Amino acid sequence: MTHSRAWMGLAVAVVLFGLVLTAVGGVNALTLSRASTSTSGPTYNVTFTETGLPTGTNWSVHLVYVGCSCKGVRTTVVSDLSSIVIPAPNGTYRYSILRVPGFVVNGSANGFLNVSGAAPSPTAVVFSPVTDYMVEFTETGLPSGTAWTVHVAGNGRGQLYSLEHVTQTASGPAMNFSLPNGSYHYQVLAVNGSFFQGPSHGFFVVDGAASVPITVLFTTPAAYAVTFTETGLLSGISWSVYVHGWGGVPVRNTLSSNTTTITFYLPNGSYRYRVAEVLGYTLTGSPIALFNVAGAPLGFDLTFQPVGSSALYLVNFTESGLASGTSWSVRVAATHDFGPGSRGIGSANSTTLSLALQNGTYRYHVLPVPGYTLSSAWGNFTVAGASPATIAVTYVPIPTYTVTFNETGLPAGTNWSVLVRTQPFAWSAWPVRSLSTSNSTTITFTLPNGTYCYRVFAVHGWHLTSGNATGSFVVAGASPAAISFGFSQNS
Repeated sequence: MTHSRAWMGLAVAVVLFGLVLTAVGGVNALTLSRASTSTSGPTYNVTFTETGLPTGTNWSVHLVYVGCSCKGVRTTVVSDLSSIVIPAPNGTYRYSILRVPGFVVNGSANGFLNVSGAAPSPTAVVFSPVTDYMVEFTETGLPSGTAWTVHVAGNGRGQLYSLEHVTQTASGPAMNFSLPNGSYHYQVLAVNGSFFQGPSHGFFVVDGAASVPITVLFTTPAAYAVTFTETGLLSGISWSVYVHGWGGVPVRNTLSSNTTTITFYLPNGSYRYRVAEVLGYTLTGSPIALFNVAGAPLGFDLTFQPVGSSALYLVNFTESGLASGTSWSVRVAATHDFGPGSRGIGSANSTTLSLALQNGTYRYHVLPVPGYTLSSAWGNFTVAGASPATIAVTYVPIPTYTVTFNETGLPAGTNWSVLVRTQPFAWSAWPVRSLSTSNSTTITFTLPNGTYCYRVFAVHGWHLTSGNATGSFVVAGASPAAISFGFSQNS
C-alpha cells in the first residue's frame, strides 16, 4: 500500500489497541506513535526531516523530555513519510533516531533541542546505506571443540559503533564477521592452557571487498600441576602467587586463594614465582624463587608467621575541619609488593586514625565526606623501623545556603511536602534528591551551589491557586528568594 505524502487540511486520530495513528494536515506527515505523554498548555511542532531512505520505508524518532516537571513529552513516533512532526510544550528534549536495517545515521542520530515559545528549526536526518563484507578468522593449534574469542573494534561512532565493535566466540576453527568499510583493530583473547605462537592482535581494513582471512596460531602443550601450599595464615585470609615464564612459554599469571593451596598448570619450561605479601604476616624464606617444569608435577611449601607487635608501627592520620563526631576513612595499599592482602582501610569518628603496619612503602587515599572537600586526598609514606611522622588531613566545608518554601491557605497542622533534586544535566557540589514534609507554613533545605528542580505534592482536598507545582531554582553563593505557594480548598 502506498501512502500519499500530501494529506491536505486533514487532522484525524484513531486509537486502536494502545496505538495512535495520526495524520497531520498541512505538514505532510503520517505517524504511528506509542508511549505518548499527555500535555497541557501550548504546544509547538518539533519537526524531523529525513533523506536517504527509499520511499515508503519506516523510520522512527524517540523524544524524551528532560526538564524539571512532568509536563513534557516521552514518545516514539514511526513514519514512512519524509517528515515526522511531534507537538511538544516548552522545555528541553533529548531525541534519538532509531536504526533502520541496512542504513545508518551517524553523528546526528542523537541530540538535544529546546522548545521555547515557538517551533524549533527542523532537524535534518541523513540516512546512508550500509554494505557489509565478510572478514574471516581461522585458528590452528587448539584442541577440537575449544572455544576461542575475537573482539573487533572499528573507528565508527554513533550508530556505526554497534556495527564496527563486535565480539564473537566460536568452538570451531573459523569465525566470520560482517563489517562495513573501515579500519579495524582485532584482539584474540587468551585461552587457558594454550599459548599464541604468533600475533594475538593487529589491524586490517575493509574497503569494498572481503579481506584476506586472518590466521591465529595457538600451541597447546602438555601441562603439569605446580602446587603451592601455605601454613600459618588464619582461615579465610587471602594470599597470592605470581608466576612468570620465559624461554618460549609466555606465562604471566597471578592466582589468589583463601584456602591453603594454589595450583598452576604449566607446560615444560623455566619459571619464577613470587609470593605476595600478606599484611600482618612475614614469609619464612625468600618470597621469590626460580623453578623448572620438566614432565612432572611440582610442589612448594610456604610458611607464614604472624608479625609480632614489636615489628608493627603506628601510622597516625589526624584530621581537621570536620564537625565533631563525623566519621572519616583512609584506605592504605602497600606499593612494595602485590596481592589482595596488601590493602587495608581504617575509619574513625575522632580526629585521629591509627593503623598498625609493618615495614614497607605505602600509598594512602583519604575517602571523601559529603559536604566537604579535601586539601589533599592522596599521598605516599614509608615505614622503616619506626613510626613515620603524623600525616595531616584537612577537610574544608563546602558552603551551603538555605532554600525556603512557604505556603499559605492550609489549615494549621496540615502536612504538605516538597521534593528537591539536582536538575538533569546540571551541576551540584553533590547529588541531591531530598523530600521534606512539614505541618508548619515553611519547609527549608540546606543546599550547596547548583541548579535544582522542585515539586510540591498535592494535598488531599486542596489545590494550588498561586505558585507552580514544579519548577527550578539556582543556588549561587547566596540563598535564593523564597518560593511561595497558595492553597485553596476544593469546592
